[in-house]
Amino acid sequence: MKFNLKNTKKVICGIVCAVLFAVSAIVPNVSAEGGAVGFTMSPLSQKLILQPGETYTGSFRISVPSDQEKDFNYAVSVQPFYVDEKYKPIFNEVGDYSLMKDWITVSSAKTGTIEPNKSVEIVYTIKVPTDAAAGGQYAAISVGADNSKNTSDAEGYGIQEQIAQAYTIFAEITGNTVRQGEILSVSVPSFLFSGKVSGNAEIKNTGNVHGNAKYTLQVYPLFSSEEVYSNEEKDQDTKNIMPDRTYYNTTVWKDTPWIGIYNVVYTVEFEGVTNQVKKMVIVCPVWLLFIIIFVIAAFVIWLVSRRSKNRKSGKKGSLAPKTEKKNIQIFDGE
Repeated sequence: MKFNLKNTKKVICGIVCAVLFAVSAIVPNVSAEGGAVGFTMSPLSQKLILQPGETYTGSFRISVPSDQEKDFNYAVSVQPFYVDEKYKPIFNEVGDYSLMKDWITVSSAKTGTIEPNKSVEIVYTIKVPTDAAAGGQYAAISVGADNSKNTSDAEGYGIQEQIAQAYTIFAEITGNTVRQGEILSVSVPSFLFSGKVSGNAEIKNTGNVHGNAKYTLQVYPLFSSEEVYSNEEKDQDTKNIMPDRTYYNTTVWKDTPWIGIYNVVYTVEFEGVTNQVKKMVIVCPVWLLFIIIFVIAAFVIWLVSRRSKNRKSGKKGSLAPKTEKKNIQIFDGE
């Protein structure tokens, strides 16, 4: 291939365009935030261990922020709760693990009004049947806007009309419970053009009751054993894995520097099973990678061009000694 100034300019121009495209691709999109939330719920969930024939009474609170302009008219309902194969909540299907919906009654008023900066306690009772099977049972107490009252005064009410939150109950019915699971995969990306250092894991609960999975991410400098990040103490990542379901989880180091080389250790624990991955991870943004490619390409072009010029000058220089030697030989013969 012949390298000249014209070809070199074309190559450099193409690389520069690629760099600009990469930089524009990593500019974050800006999206508008949603409106204000109409109420808060505390706590959001409850874990229980119940015996067949037992009666349990619990409660949670719903509160309206002080900056709300209007009273919040609420309605409470009890629903079955489970998750689908993609681990998205299901609130409208009754299965073997969501029979508890029929065991729950709401003792307090199912509808009411809460003024701004006020709260209401919702009391519920669970009556476990004497013949309840051992294992997990799940239900949700849903709180939303009472549209029969709110729609009559919809102007200015905004997003509150469609708000709904669920107080989820995770119950373990004692007896022949089976706690077991499989860690299907554990991985750590080794090269990151963008994003954060992270670990990925897929777990399947093969038992009949929910269990907590523990995900620990530890990050070290390349040539040091001094830990630069760990979620083990402050940000311990745990997930509630429901029976007969597979859950995919990602644990992220949110403050990952934009460039660096690290040794990463990712440990996953579930129902007595542990799986660990150790890997060197390189963090290099796309725009920097293109700059490096540009510099290397420019150097290669310069090197090939210089070598080509040296070859040409070498051929021209090699003719002179041969002519001189020939003339000398003719002179000596005479």
